Amino acid sequence: MARYFFHVADGEITIDDVGTELPDMDRVRSESVRTAGQMLSDGDQSWQGKAWRMVVADETGTMCGVEERSHV
Repeated sequence: MARYFFHVADGEITIDDVGTELPDMDRVRSESVRTAGQMLSDGDQSWQGKAWRMVVADETGTMCGVEERSHV
């Protein structure tokens, strides 16, 4: 399995330096949606309508996906 990193930008940049091992891109997409939803609805990181972005990168640093939220 490959390791993927879920970095977050929400006015500050939070680098995921641990990552998560996942078997394929379907699981990467599912995990990014699940993680984004959890982060945006829980505690201190609950979404306040500000621009929010999660960038998913593989072990080589190649961007594999993005989850974004912004107030329209």
